[in-house]
Amino acid sequence: MTLRTTRHLTSVFLRRQGSVLLLYRRGSRAIADSWVGIGGHVEADELDDPARAALRELHEEVGVAADHLDNFSLRYVAMRDTGSEVRTTYYFTADLRSGSPIPTECTEGDLRWFELTVDPSTLEMPPTAAVAFAHWLAEGRHDEQLRFIVIDADGHVTGPL
Repeated sequence: MTLRTTRHLTSVFLRRQGSVLLLYRRGSRAIADSWVGIGGHVEADELDDPARAALRELHEEVGVAADHLDNFSLRYVAMRDTGSEVRTTYYFTADLRSGSPIPTECTEGDLRWFELTVDPSTLEMPPTAAVAFAHWLAEGRHDEQLRFIVIDADGHVTGPL
C-alpha cells in the first residue's frame, strides 16, 4: 500500500431566501474547475477546529462574518482517497441573516445563487461535494443530523451514513 498525504478542507453551503450560494472555483490546486460551497484549506492551527477554518474562509472569500449567520452547523464529514492523498472535507450549512451583506464577488471564481430545487446532477462538482450537496438538497436540509461520506480510491461511495 502506498503512503498517502492528507489534506483538510472546509465548505459552506450558504442559504438565503430559498437559494444556496455556490462558487465556480477556478484554478484550484486540489480540484478541477467546478461548483463548490464556499471554503478552502484548513490551516495547521485549525486542525482541531474546522468550524473556525470554515468561518475564516467564508470571511476571506466572500466577506461574510460569523455575526451574519444563523444556524451554522457541521452537516457532513467526507473522506476521499485519491490514491495518493486522503482528503477530509467538513461540510457546513448556514443561513445568511436578513439585512446582512449579500456576497456578489469572489477572487477564487464566480458566485451564483441556485434555487433549492436545482438538479445537482447538472452541476460539475468534485466527488464528495456532489454526494454531500445532492443528499443535503434531497434530505439533509430537513434535519440536523451529522453524516459521513467515504469515497475509496476506486471511486466507490459509502454514505451518507
